[in-house]
Amino acid sequence: MCTKNGRQEPALNRDGAPLYRVRVWDPIVKKQVERVVAGLDAAKELMEEYAETKNRRPGQLRPQRVRFVDVSARYLVAYKVKRDGSPRPRSSVAKERNVLNAYLLPVLGSAWIGDLDLPDLNQAIKGLTLQDGRQASGGTKSTAAAVLRRVFVWAREERVIPVNSALELRTGWGASLRRRVVIPSIPQVLRLADAMDHFKLGLGDVVVVLAFTGLRWEEAVAVPIENVNLDSQWIRIDRTASESGGKRDIRDDLKTRAAERVVAIPDIAMPAVRRLVQRGEAGREASGGALFSRLINGERGGYLGYGMWRKYLRLAHGYTASHPDGMVSYTAHELRHVCASLLIASGASDMQVAAQMGHRRIETTKNIYGHLFAQDRQELLDALNAAVSRLYANEQDEAA
Repeated sequence: MCTKNGRQEPALNRDGAPLYRVRVWDPIVKKQVERVVAGLDAAKELMEEYAETKNRRPGQLRPQRVRFVDVSARYLVAYKVKRDGSPRPRSSVAKERNVLNAYLLPVLGSAWIGDLDLPDLNQAIKGLTLQDGRQASGGTKSTAAAVLRRVFVWAREERVIPVNSALELRTGWGASLRRRVVIPSIPQVLRLADAMDHFKLGLGDVVVVLAFTGLRWEEAVAVPIENVNLDSQWIRIDRTASESGGKRDIRDDLKTRAAERVVAIPDIAMPAVRRLVQRGEAGREASGGALFSRLINGERGGYLGYGMWRKYLRLAHGYTASHPDGMVSYTAHELRHVCASLLIASGASDMQVAAQMGHRRIETTKNIYGHLFAQDRQELLDALNAAVSRLYANEQDEAA
């Protein structure tokens, strides 16, 4: 029924068929499941389906009678707990849920999971689009394919499906086509820091720390003050603080084993680090260490939220646009490019570069952050020209 002009009237679809709301308690997802169908026959069929599956354990559902959307709901409940029984970080669960809701459920949600085969799944990933209708990037397709494979693995383990159709699903759909190549520039970093301080004093120091230590955002905002050694100029990284749905996860298990490391603080960043340490001293003393207990803190002594950071970063981007050298548009992650490229340009060994950046393999560092400064490219060009001239002269002498 629906209310029109203050009166209760039967709810009808566009074809005039009455709509029925079928509602049942799902003991797996621990909530009431509700679906609206057109026609009494469809409602009875759905009710029979619910009645048939209600008394079964999740692994005993018949695949031809289970839709992908229902399997996804059960999968997300199971995904909250790792295989070893420990809870999975909220940010990881939120990412899994977002990929399902944004990309997979719109194209596969109503399909019977038992009817989906490998060509169907590949075609679904290949045709993924963004909200504005543009094709999803290769990186997004790869992420969605990986989530889809995990759903099917879980469904097979729980005997929801007899065969895993996604076992050979392609996961390499190419890197993101929209990745911006960043040529690091120290003057631009300092201009961005000044712009951030113009809007919010202290955020410029955060820019400097990110750019010259190579910390990830979630690592930088989690550094406890006792992990900072000003005399020896290093920071110990042993935790992260990721955000999801307005909540924050403090994780001791880092992205990789190599992410737990000691990071050097170069001289150019030391004044900024000292200011950040000193800025929170009064608050730490007043609260007995309960507030302002990290190197980087929010206004009230808690964590500096990423939303707050992005708000002032956008303002700083616009502020720098009036400069003759143009706008500085670094993001928090792109500021890591500066540190990685400085390390490479300084002649640091492969192991030293990977250790500072928290990478397990040097290939990762080189492939992502191995950009050269303008002066490095000029030196390379000069060396190439000298080599060509020398070899050409030698060949001319031999020919003579």
